[in-house]
Amino acid sequence: MKKNIAIVSGGDSGEFDISIQSGRVVQKYLNPDLYAVYPIVLKGLDWTYTDLNGKQLDVDKNDFSIFTGNKKVLFDAVFVAIHGTPGEDGKLQGYFDMLQIPYTSCDHITSALTFNKYFCKYYVGNFDVKIARSFCLTDPEKVEKDEILWDLALPVFVKPNKGGSSVGMSKVHEAGELRAALQLAFEEDEEVIVEEFIKGREITCGTMKYKGEIVAFPITEIISKKEYFDFEANITLHWPMRLSRHKFP
Repeated sequence: MKKNIAIVSGGDSGEFDISIQSGRVVQKYLNPDLYAVYPIVLKGLDWTYTDLNGKQLDVDKNDFSIFTGNKKVLFDAVFVAIHGTPGEDGKLQGYFDMLQIPYTSCDHITSALTFNKYFCKYYVGNFDVKIARSFCLTDPEKVEKDEILWDLALPVFVKPNKGGSSVGMSKVHEAGELRAALQLAFEEDEEVIVEEFIKGREITCGTMKYKGEIVAFPITEIISKKEYFDFEANITLHWPMRLSRHKFP
């Protein structure tokens, strides 16, 4: 019997469109012989599934189910393809934990910590990981540009504290660019980080739990055709793998 898999995408951030694209990619590669796939789009309180006839059906949030045709569909697992809130900050994970529905991604505590860049930086800093010097700003009306640039050396990155895909992020080379960069970041989040630029290579290594063991994916170097990995570079997904050490079983 096929497993019922919900792919949730959309969300409530500037990454909505990217998330929809991610959900479509996931659906494309899930084996239809093994899984009955249901793409579900979340936007605020509107959680919907569109069936093959184009009919839009609401998700019952009491048990995360849909009623399609003459049957109620419950899910064996959820693939979380949401970028940003509520899929990366632990909110959905906590909801699925309460319903005891398995899901992809880390748990709600890990999601909440890692989604908040400022908290995460200083958490890992306690383990002697070197972190860039930074400010976390919460009030766009009380930003002291001179104070920031007194303590931080240019260039700096200005970005939403809770967000991804480089949405709302700017690299500031000159003091006169800072105000506009802050305004752009505050449009995406109520908290903004100003962080010193560190020159170097950007390398990532994803992991997942597979049959009870932690498995590392191949190490990947992120190489952007732009000056840095900005929003445009994110959506083109130009991520050539350069440093492969592990093979997925």
